[in-house]
Amino acid sequence: MELEKLNKSQIVLLTLLVSFITSIATGIVTVALMEQAPQAITQTVNRIVERTIEKVSPSTQVAAASAAPETVVIRESDLIAKTIERVSPSVVRLFVPGKDEAGKDIQLFIGLALVTDASGILIADAGTPDGNLTALRFDNVEVAVTVIERPKDANMIRLQAATTTGEKDENVNWIPVTLSSKGAGLGTAVVAIAGHTSTRVAQGIITGISEGEKDTQGSFVETDIPADSFAAGSPLMDVDGNIIAIATRESRGSASGGFLASSAIILDNKPEEAKPSQ
Repeated sequence: MELEKLNKSQIVLLTLLVSFITSIATGIVTVALMEQAPQAITQTVNRIVERTIEKVSPSTQVAAASAAPETVVIRESDLIAKTIERVSPSVVRLFVPGKDEAGKDIQLFIGLALVTDASGILIADAGTPDGNLTALRFDNVEVAVTVIERPKDANMIRLQAATTTGEKDENVNWIPVTLSSKGAGLGTAVVAIAGHTSTRVAQGIITGISEGEKDTQGSFVETDIPADSFAAGSPLMDVDGNIIAIATRESRGSASGGFLASSAIILDNKPEEAKPSQ
């Protein structure tokens, strides 16, 4: 074979072949020499190999550990805190003029209401009286409130809150909430917002769900929250911030920790049933 006549591809293949044969020969010679070498030399070579492996292995383990995904633990208390922070601006406290035992004029707390529209529309328990009402916001701003709808068949009523306040008619921004149309199951952790002058919360679980009798306000959600921990109009929320029920005077009368399910709220008159033709 004349090397001068080989092309580039043949030269590369020849080089690889020679390298492969050389590697095999080197391995055979190395094994033969190790078998003939004294034991002290063999032990020294083995120690060098072992220490090399020890240095490489920890680096590989550290790299694998750093690449592992980090587990983030979300506590229920953190979820509740975020829920309260998000919903509180949409809860107001209602007051009516009254007198104390000494005959002094005061504002009497009658319950809570929820903002359902950015224009200042509120909903409250149907037992809320007419007259001069005042709403105390989360930021301690007081605004006038008027009942605008009181259908006879409704278990909640609509109110209109002023959009300005003070002598300078400063604008008041309202942050609405959306009532959840989905119910919650037994054992669901819930929290209610209450408080006469500042925000108070009460935590518990759902202990019962019952359907109201015919021609009444519908589904009730029973909880283990003490009745004195919330008021008429108090919203009941799950840990994700969904408003699943609202306390009414009737729901509190049905159970000490009773709330009216959001899906059962009636704000309009029921349609009249058609009378059968004779």
